[in-house]
This record gives sequence, structure tokens and C-alpha cells, in this order.
Amino acid sequence: MMKKVTILSHRSRIADFTLYPVRKNKKALRESGYDINICYKPDEQTITSDILCLSSVIIRKWWKEPDRVFEFIDYLKKFCNKFIYFDEFDSTSVTHFQLLPHVDLYLKKQLFKDKTLYTKSFYGDRIFTDFYHREFGICDEPSTLQSQPLDLALSHKVNLLWHLGLGDMAGDILPPRLRKIKRYLPPSYNVKFVSPDQPRPIDFMFRGTKKYSRNTLSFHRQRMSEILSTITCRKAALLSRVSISEYKREMSRTKLVISPFGAGEIGVRDFEAWIYGAALMKPDMSHMETWPDVFIPGKTYFPIKWGFDNLESGINELIDDKKTRTALASNGQETYRRTISQKGMDAFCSWFVQQIEK
Repeated sequence: MMKKVTILSHRSRIADFTLYPVRKNKKALRESGYDINICYKPDEQTITSDILCLSSVIIRKWWKEPDRVFEFIDYLKKFCNKFIYFDEFDSTSVTHFQLLPHVDLYLKKQLFKDKTLYTKSFYGDRIFTDFYHREFGICDEPSTLQSQPLDLALSHKVNLLWHLGLGDMAGDILPPRLRKIKRYLPPSYNVKFVSPDQPRPIDFMFRGTKKYSRNTLSFHRQRMSEILSTITCRKAALLSRVSISEYKREMSRTKLVISPFGAGEIGVRDFEAWIYGAALMKPDMSHMETWPDVFIPGKTYFPIKWGFDNLESGINELIDDKKTRTALASNGQETYRRTISQKGMDAFCSWFVQQIEK
């Protein structure tokens, strides 16, 4: 018997990444017995479903009025047999577990491997900002906490969604105008991979902003930038913004891409590094799990210690060891390639059904 699944979402870059594999596989999911409806302007007829999923993007600005959120969810639940919350926030640590009594399932893009960590509070609302506060004395003004501890009695409701790597990475690299147009075209993973073996005269690349609204978020990139700027014996592409075409050309000629944390652990740059055949270096992510499992330390990326102890030595090691560096880039590229292949899409359909039916 066919089940109707409605995903109530919002047109935004974050939501587009989440919805892309769903849009891509609507036909296959229908053949599996799930009629998927993506809804942007809800009405009672549209949202009446067997399973109703709510994107966190819709209510992200409502949290100053929590009662409004609870009332909205309780209203939506009248039109479904099962209600699922899609937590699309970037950080593993930032949560809205106060919703757990109101939902049947809570699916998040990445989770702590050890769920008991969710019973703790972290300075700056993130495990890595808490680390920089404790180890380096970095403080935020004001210090804010929005996440609530997990009631372990409700932890069975918390499971994995899927990460942004299943989004349209090829489309995301397009200029903004073309990116908006592509949003309305049939989904296709038309990714042109660059061989890791091609000549790469740039030793390492670190582009992006250093400024965030909070000190504990900015510190990570600022300190990394300071260390990288002292490595003068290597050819580097650092910080300042360049055009999209130059960015792509530069990355395809780079040996190592340094991809720091931002508001969360995973970023688009991670997947761009693999697409353009560079070896990926990023802060250690062994504290978290995500799906598909593409972040394998020492195999698909080089893990940088949060205190930066091995940043410079790791760069020098990989630049001087072409065999290890190329293997890291090749493994990352092939691991990511598999996730967006037809076999990867088959795995996604199985995962999607498994997760919404928990």
C-alpha cells in the first residue's frame, strides 16, 4: 500500500542540499511504496499524510518564542500519522531536543557517536568552541546557549538524517543566478571530477572568511590562518576572495585543501576538495557520525588536531610525500563518487525508508 510522505520545507541553500537526493529519487521511492511530496506553501490538503516531515529551516527564526514552535508542530500533527523533525543545523552539538516530547522521530545531519555527550552543555553551544574556551581562554560576548540537554529516556527518537554531500555540489559552484535556475531543473549529479594525478603547483589552499559573530567560532580560523601564514617556504593560496572560475581553477591545481570548521563541522569545501582531486585536511571529526560515512581519518582526509599541533607538520609531510597525498585524494574522491553513483542512490533510498520507518 502506497504511503504519502510530505516534507514541509523552505527554499534556501541549506534545505536544497537536504532535499536534492529526495528529489532525485522520487520515482524510485514511489516504486518502493512511498509517494514523496515536497511542500513549500502548506495547506490542509497538501500536508495530510501518513508521514509528515518538518525542515528545521522553517522555524529557525522562531526560537525566541518557543510556544509558537510547539503550537505549530502540534497543529501539524493533526494531519499525519507520524511526525518527523529534520534537524538541518550545521553543528553536531546544536540541537532542539525540547521538541522530542512533541515528535515521533528527530533526524539530524550529524550526531555525536556518544549520545551521552548530549546530556552536557558546551560553551558556545558547540563541542569545539567549548574546547577553545577551555584550552585557549576564548570568550564570547555574550555567551549564549540554545541547546537543551538530551533526556536519555527519549534518545531512541534521535537518529541520523544524511549530510549535505548528497546535495547538488556541481550546481552550488555555479554563479548565484544559474544556481537559482538549476534549482528548478530535474536533479542530476553531473559532477566533473578532476584527477588527483594532474600537475598541482600550488602546495595548499585556505580560502574563506575569518570573521564570525562569536569569538569562539572566529578563533579557529584566525589561529589556523596565523599558522599557515608563517609557512613561507611553500606556495599557498590564502584567504582573500576570488571569482568562482578562479576558485575552481585554483583548487584543481592545489595539492592540499585546508577546510576548517565553520558554524558546524562539515562544509561544502570538503566535497569540492574531492571533486577537484586535492587531498583534504580538516579538523578531526572522530567525535561524530554522519551518513554516508565518507570522513575516514587517514584514508579520505588528514585529521588536524583541534589545538593545531600537527597542522604545519602535516602540511609538510603530505607535500613531501606524493604517494600518500595522492592516495588520500584518490580515496576521498572515490568514496564521495560512490555516494552519488547509481549504487549510492539505491543506498540512499534504502536509508531514507529505514530512517523514516524507525
